[in-house]
Amino acid sequence: MQTVGPIHTLEQCLNRMQTVGLIHTLEQCLNRMQTVGPIYTLEQCLNRMQTVGPIHTLEQCLNRMQTVGPIHTLEQCLNRMQTVGLIHTLEQCLNRMQTVGLIHTLEQYLNRMQTVGPIHTLEQCLNRMQTVGPIHTLEQCLNRMQTVGLIHTLEQCLNRMQTVALLHTLEQCLTRMSHPAAPIPQPGDVVFAGALQGPCRSGEALRHASQLLLH
Repeated sequence: MQTVGPIHTLEQCLNRMQTVGLIHTLEQCLNRMQTVGPIYTLEQCLNRMQTVGPIHTLEQCLNRMQTVGPIHTLEQCLNRMQTVGLIHTLEQCLNRMQTVGLIHTLEQYLNRMQTVGPIHTLEQCLNRMQTVGPIHTLEQCLNRMQTVGLIHTLEQCLNRMQTVALLHTLEQCLTRMSHPAAPIPQPGDVVFAGALQGPCRSGEALRHASQLLLH
């Protein structure tokens, strides 16, 4: 391709490649761009894209990425990002995004993300945890969750909580965790009928959670 003309930007790459073959994903584009220079992380990708136009926010980043494939949910966003860098947790995602914009809080992050799809569960999660103590960053949120076990991602948190009780949302998950009577899962705990043996076997914590959600 270099014999035809230099390709220094992602936009140039896509324009050139579209005339050769269909490129619908960022991964395909980056695979082609490896002949121009190695791109191993999203930060490197964005730096390359900066030559096309400034990208200062996550919203701008996602808008640019949508030219190579639709991204409607946070899960899709993370999946797409993992093709250009190791991003295994939302904390890592947030840290990476801070290189292209001032996103210091989960609220700011969610506000940006809602431009590509509703994320009501995470927002409710943060609101619920505020009743326990101030949580201004996603890192603090994950740290709070780690009090119930070795949990590095929100997905792991939700999976862990679903083995403790019938908890299908992160809001329910955090409500259970912030209730004083809620037991902390320990290795070897016996789980039955969706509840732990102990203070919560009668479902009191879940009923309390439902009452909180109604007010």
